Amino acid sequence: MVIVHRRLTIRSAFYWERRTHRILEPLRPLFDEGVALARRLAAADEDKGRAVLARALTDRSTLFVAAKRYAEARDDFVEATGLRG
Repeated sequence: MVIVHRRLTIRSAFYWERRTHRILEPLRPLFDEGVALARRLAAADEDKGRAVLARALTDRSTLFVAAKRYAEARDDFVEATGLRG
């Protein structure tokens, strides 16, 4: 489910990328849901979940950079790199 959600979220990002200057508004809920799903997976299966959570946080960090929300991007990126060890 996490993988399917990620694919749909990235497709949505590509769709909205050129259609609005307010990219964060329609996309943030999708990326937040991806992080929430990944956190649930990490709680259930730490070995698999850590990598998935790191990827979800990196994806959301990239969205924040595109939206020029650098502090939030940094927070997610720092957490993601901590998960990768």
